[in-house]
Amino acid sequence: MKLVLKADRLIDGTGAPPVDNGAVVVSDGRITEVTTQDMVEIGEREEVDVIDAPGGTLMPGFIEMHTHVHCSAQSDAYTHIMTESDERFIMRGVAAVRSALGSGVTTMRDLGSRNQVILPIKAAVEDGIIPGPRILAAGTPITTTGGHCNMFGTEADTAEEVVTAIRTQFKLGADCIKVMSTGGGFTPGTNVRAPQYPVETLRAAVKDAERLGLRVAAHCHASAGVRNCVNAGIHNLIHCSWLAENEEDMYDYDEGYADMIAEKGIYVDPTLALGRLNQIRGRVRSPASGAMGNPERRFEILRDMWDRGVKFVTGMDAGMTNANFDDFAYIPQVMVEEMGITPMEAIVCSTQTSAECLGLEDEIGALEVGKSADVLIVNGNPSEDITALHDVNTIVSQGRVIKRNNDLLI
Repeated sequence: MKLVLKADRLIDGTGAPPVDNGAVVVSDGRITEVTTQDMVEIGEREEVDVIDAPGGTLMPGFIEMHTHVHCSAQSDAYTHIMTESDERFIMRGVAAVRSALGSGVTTMRDLGSRNQVILPIKAAVEDGIIPGPRILAAGTPITTTGGHCNMFGTEADTAEEVVTAIRTQFKLGADCIKVMSTGGGFTPGTNVRAPQYPVETLRAAVKDAERLGLRVAAHCHASAGVRNCVNAGIHNLIHCSWLAENEEDMYDYDEGYADMIAEKGIYVDPTLALGRLNQIRGRVRSPASGAMGNPERRFEILRDMWDRGVKFVTGMDAGMTNANFDDFAYIPQVMVEEMGITPMEAIVCSTQTSAECLGLEDEIGALEVGKSADVLIVNGNPSEDITALHDVNTIVSQGRVIKRNNDLLI
């Protein structure tokens, strides 16, 4: 059956101006027409399902670039990680992917969950056993002995051990690789202001991952760790916090390396909405605990990176405390309100740019003929009011209607 989606306007995800009275036609899970309502032709005997949302906006599905589906997002998330069974993690993960899909996330990348948790969940979604978005999974992250997220990661210290870990993840079916290049706030005792791996080890990781057709994302808070990742050719920097070695200095932003990030086409996921969620939900953190110790300066740095041409993608770090799996819309909202970019630029980051980072730009990220039918209708006009992304009217994921005229069907 042909599916026809209609709304007052259409945003295709490429940055082009909105088109009034937009329509998208879907058949067999693919987009077959991106047009205006007056140009849609329906045969007299043709079986068609029409979803019309007056006042709404058609746009591509959200792409969530940074999740940990087995984490609880609760205040005691660390305790849960240390005490719960894999079976309970799977149950959490099943709820997480459903929640993400129900908020308009049609593609999500999991950047660190136990293999025995995320890989069965991904397979269950693909087989239609449970509802969820398209999932790209790194499986267990690669970290040093006792390093950040060692409790659910693969510990590897030397370049040879890291390469072996990458090959193991590839063998198990990972879609990408996650390396913890510095310490992190979630793991007590690790140092967020110092590298965990030297550049030579990271370079070996990139070389072998590329041989296998995998891209590498690296967690990096410390400025020294950011520089190591850039020199190694890491494909995607996570957090990219530019933390100084000395806590009193807070940041050690390197404009020259920001230019290198832009020139090399390295994508940055600054996880910039987590501070807003902590603020909303009453979590007070020590200024020394991470990137948002000085939020004003943090956003100044991010805006400078943007102005230098750095490509930003949209990750929440969902599963960490206060980062729920249906919170995606806060990411582009904070980009607009705190970084000062336009709503349309934030929408492109949330769709087309994130698809490019994943290497899936031919499949998702824009409303174009031949691509997967991952389509939203949001109530209102997000090109003028970015907060409209919180109000999703209709969700189509790979051609399947998940939400229809404000009613969730899963």
